[in-house]
Amino acid sequence: MRRSTDALSVLSTDDLADYDVISDGPRSLESSIADLGQAPRFAGGEPAPLPSAKEKFDTVGLTAEEIQAHVQRSIGAPPGARGDETRTWRVYVDGVFGPLTPKDVLQLRQAKLSFPAVHLVVGVFPDDVCREHASAVDIPHEDRCEVVRHCRWVDEVVPDAPWTLHERFLRARHIDYVAIDEGTSIDPDIDRERLKGYDLVKSLRKAIPTRKTNMSTPMPKSVDPFKKAAEKDSTPAGGTGTVKRAPPKLATETSDAGPRADILEAMDTPFEEPPEPAAFEEPKVDEFGTGIGV
Repeated sequence: MRRSTDALSVLSTDDLADYDVISDGPRSLESSIADLGQAPRFAGGEPAPLPSAKEKFDTVGLTAEEIQAHVQRSIGAPPGARGDETRTWRVYVDGVFGPLTPKDVLQLRQAKLSFPAVHLVVGVFPDDVCREHASAVDIPHEDRCEVVRHCRWVDEVVPDAPWTLHERFLRARHIDYVAIDEGTSIDPDIDRERLKGYDLVKSLRKAIPTRKTNMSTPMPKSVDPFKKAAEKDSTPAGGTGTVKRAPPKLATETSDAGPRADILEAMDTPFEEPPEPAAFEEPKVDEFGTGIGV
């Protein structure tokens, strides 16, 4: 006989075991899981990097275990500890991200994998803030935010990130840790005002390190545009060679109104031979043996 779907049967323990737990209203499945005390974890399934990428970028091959062990050592945890596995840690990273480079995404990967469960918050500096601190930006702010939003490691984007981190911002965003690349404090390319915020984070013991990505292959040689222009000017039309062209001003004058009169006169006048030197004469001497007139 078919069972009656009364309130008692729907709420029974046996029936709940046969159904997925789905929250009512706009709440997400992650919120329901968090209510049960299970923090969402990185599901894995990361595509394998190219062998050439492993050779080029030294942080590509870092595993989640290696990243977490490095973080635990930095915060003074005992060996083998992985942090509280029953909660989700909110980790923050900020930057210009214009453009988003392999070094940027490799830092985001380390921040995402720094604990067993991480909600990665990424702050993107607005255009006016970048200009105020003389940071060159070629990509519009909304484009940079959109690119960051589509990165697989990012859970939340802060479009109005402050240039200098302060305690009020950390509290408002419930930030547990800020991921900072190792060596940032001595990097001459990092603005001093940004470093003040990072120093504050370190004083609050809210900083975790990410390994700085180094490239093992040399960068391509820079191109000298002046050298190319010189080579172009020295090449005659219709072929290659080393014959130099006439100066632009002279070429314009001769092409528009014909050769100048002074040039024609110089071409028609033959070179004159220099006069013959006078015959050498012995200097006259007086009774003292001194040349006269000396």
